[in-house]
Amino acid sequence: MARKRPSLRGQGADVFLAEPQASVPQESPPPADKRVMATFYLSPALVDQLDRAWLARRMTDRKVQKSHLVTEALEAYLQS
Repeated sequence: MARKRPSLRGQGADVFLAEPQASVPQESPPPADKRVMATFYLSPALVDQLDRAWLARRMTDRKVQKSHLVTEALEAYLQS
């Protein structure tokens, strides 16, 4: 998660005269969370079904993305 930058309020000219702080390296996400973008062409009817399923799922899980639904469907299909 991105951190907020420190406030500059009340520092005046010290903002420009102060030594820059070393940035803390960000932790990389675990390999399971890395995703790549892929583009596929779907029929309009299938896109409508995906939209309806996504909206229904958002009622219980506000963070769900369409990519999550497609990933779950592909994993289920490829494992069978």
